[in-house]
Amino acid sequence: MIMDLPKISTKHRNLLILTSIATKIFIIFLVTIALHSFLDMHDYIIYYQAVQNIFHGYLPWASGVDFNYPPVAILPMVISYIISIALGSFGFLISMWVLMIVCDIVTTLCVYYIGLKLFSEQVALIAGMLNASALSVAYFVLTRFDAFPTCLAMLAVLTTIYGEEVKGYAASIAGLFTKIWPILLYPFFWIYNSRHTSLVIEGKKRAFWFLLAGAAVFGVMIWAGYNKFLVYASMVYCNTVPYTIFQYFQMAGIGIPFGIIAKIFQTLTVVIILGALYLMYIRPKTIALLLKLILVTLMVTIFFSQYRSPQYIVWFSPFAALLVANDIWGILVFIGVQVLALIEFPFAFWTLYVNDHYISSWALVFFSIFFLACGLLLWKSLKMECQLSAVESVPRKPVPEKSKREYTPHKDYKRKKNR
Repeated sequence: MIMDLPKISTKHRNLLILTSIATKIFIIFLVTIALHSFLDMHDYIIYYQAVQNIFHGYLPWASGVDFNYPPVAILPMVISYIISIALGSFGFLISMWVLMIVCDIVTTLCVYYIGLKLFSEQVALIAGMLNASALSVAYFVLTRFDAFPTCLAMLAVLTTIYGEEVKGYAASIAGLFTKIWPILLYPFFWIYNSRHTSLVIEGKKRAFWFLLAGAAVFGVMIWAGYNKFLVYASMVYCNTVPYTIFQYFQMAGIGIPFGIIAKIFQTLTVVIILGALYLMYIRPKTIALLLKLILVTLMVTIFFSQYRSPQYIVWFSPFAALLVANDIWGILVFIGVQVLALIEFPFAFWTLYVNDHYISSWALVFFSIFFLACGLLLWKSLKMECQLSAVESVPRKPVPEKSKREYTPHKDYKRKKNR
């Protein structure tokens, strides 16, 4: 994806890349050797079996394989499988690790480049370092493919704010076919890109046609039977805000069915997202506002759902890293959330909870603290103030020619100059 990006310090670029790689190595050591826990490779087995099905002419979920992802998700898995033909199944694991780490590095560099639009070079570096060294993110980069759709989402943001609107739309549509959620960024891009014209003009120019094409292909895909990933809509997991609220009602003796609580949070999610879009529409359309409202949308969608997988922290961490980079307390909260998320999985799994229920009463305490910390992270992110005036994206009205006055030196200055 060729873009006209500013030249950055080679030292900073190398530091970000090395930090990202070093963090993954540190996580392997910390989890498996120092703390005697595990790297969860269960999903990698599913990925391998799904690609095997494809190479034998079947759908990815044939023979009971629990592959619940859209078709583009298979791309890095196919690449890794081809390599594994020569190197064996271990080659599949190493190849996936390399590809996901590369995706994470690209995401980190996107954070740095986006940070340059908001802050000084030093603060942009801090944002990149926060993302590169995020502990929980590092764990899931090694155990899931979520670094891939996150990379697409961050490329979509990067291209959009650097004036490559078509590439931004295309990357978010590609994310739709990778893990659905990057499409949440699309309407924000549409509104942001209309800042120089209008929503209608931007829609006629490109936004509507990209969305229509993506929706058409997605609809055909569902109609043809490629819809296994929709199973997530019916799942109920215990590491969500609705389930935690449900448990508090149970303790208080209030017998509200979980289905009602889930519906309330679903409605609240829709209201907040629509409110975020309205704010994006009526407020000056700056890069900072774009990032803040995307973060709100992602966090609300993740935590208010009745289903949440721990690796979803990979989705919103780059945005949070950007928005707290100039606030020491925000940075500490970001690190705290990463530590709590790492405790949630893998350390607390099978100790405090499993997917659908709590094992220990301490699980309610833990998730309450975790959700409060995530809320604090969101609050700190929303309070972020930019350091550069370059984020102003609303064009200023040109000064009329009549109002422009030429500068003429003061007569005393002329006299002194003649002397």
